[in-house]
Amino acid sequence: MRCTAAGSFASFYRLPFKARIAAGAMILLVAGCTLLPPKQDETRFIVLSSVAMADSNASALTGGQKFAPKATIGLGPIRLPEYLDRPELVIRASPNSLDLSRTERWAEPLSDNLRHVLANNLTGLLGAINIMQFPWYPGTRLDFVVQVQVQRFEADTNRKAELNATWELRTGQSNQVLATRESQLTQLSTSLAGDAVAAALSKAVAELAEQIASAIVQAEQQRVAGARR
Repeated sequence: MRCTAAGSFASFYRLPFKARIAAGAMILLVAGCTLLPPKQDETRFIVLSSVAMADSNASALTGGQKFAPKATIGLGPIRLPEYLDRPELVIRASPNSLDLSRTERWAEPLSDNLRHVLANNLTGLLGAINIMQFPWYPGTRLDFVVQVQVQRFEADTNRKAELNATWELRTGQSNQVLATRESQLTQLSTSLAGDAVAAALSKAVAELAEQIASAIVQAEQQRVAGARR
């Protein structure tokens, strides 16, 4: 019975000298690769979070009363610029350059995370349970619709976290524009680590929620007053 290993060595030594050197180097390279320990995955996943609203904030918006529970608010769509519509955390290095984190990732699409957190903050401020997040079923009866176009939502190398957005409040049935606002909000992050940046941006989202809630309360008050006439 022929020894396979012996045959392989014999075939190896029948190769030209240079070919044997190249083959030997390849064998060592492959062996070295298999001996290396597996590379540890350093990816960290981050999320925005709802910010607890002080009772005084909610009372100031609603006049001490819970928002009318019968009102249904449609929230969305929330549109982000394409450079933010990605899993990597984006840090602005200069007015014309961006750095993408090699390890920090959003745990879900940022536009979805932003919409969920904004909805939770509005619920805390308005006491409303009827907040429908985009997309909703055709024919859904809505009293108000809030649409948000984000221009900037990132931190820079000076640890300044910015949320710049234009948003509209419309009637749900006639699609009439009730308010159009531009919000420019800034929070200071404790560091450029992903969780610190997410926390600072979350505070900016909470401020945006306060501004939107104030416009909704005013629109609801006008609607109720008009219905009584």
